Amino acid sequence: MSAIEYNNLLFEISQRLDELNALDRLLFMCRGKLASGSEDNIQDVLSLFKELEEENNLGADRMEVIKGLLKSFKEWSFFGKVEKFERKRKNYNGLLEQIIRSLEELNDLERLIAKCREKISEENEGQIHDVRSLFKELGNQNNLDYDRLDVLKVILTETERNDLLKELQDFEERRKQEDDFEKKEDDFERKKGICFSALAIES
Repeated sequence: MSAIEYNNLLFEISQRLDELNALDRLLFMCRGKLASGSEDNIQDVLSLFKELEEENNLGADRMEVIKGLLKSFKEWSFFGKVEKFERKRKNYNGLLEQIIRSLEELNDLERLIAKCREKISEENEGQIHDVRSLFKELGNQNNLDYDRLDVLKVILTETERNDLLKELQDFEERRKQEDDFEKKEDDFERKKGICFSALAIES
């Protein structure tokens, strides 16, 4: 899932935990995972999550702490959302790793950098020593993510890796199908809520 979806998930979870007035308990549970003295600056659950990110104990590919907290509060609905998020990230990261290994075998980094020059920072170009660091820079510049794969399509087309291009296209199709399914689920839940509200008013 994308950075936007990750941030939105964290925001929704923080809102729910704030409703439970859970901050003191959460701070106690996160002992050892925060910088010394940082507790004084944490006023709500969202700021706690930001501190956990600062200490590299939370991120799009590091959701173990969040799952532990949700499990403790028996927030199974959000726990399920986090697990779904992790599955999507695992699929994305697996595909990315496959592409990285394949492109490393070409041993043509300069050509790849040239193809991506408009999408990377000029000052950071000297720090790119392999395909992995190139992809990391593309991600840092918001030009590569779960839902931003155009640059990969260009690279795979230019390097004639049609097999991986097909896998990438299949991945996008599966992602679209999953998004459509989730949208239908959300619409159903919303309509169900409206029906229950109407019945409550009538009674």
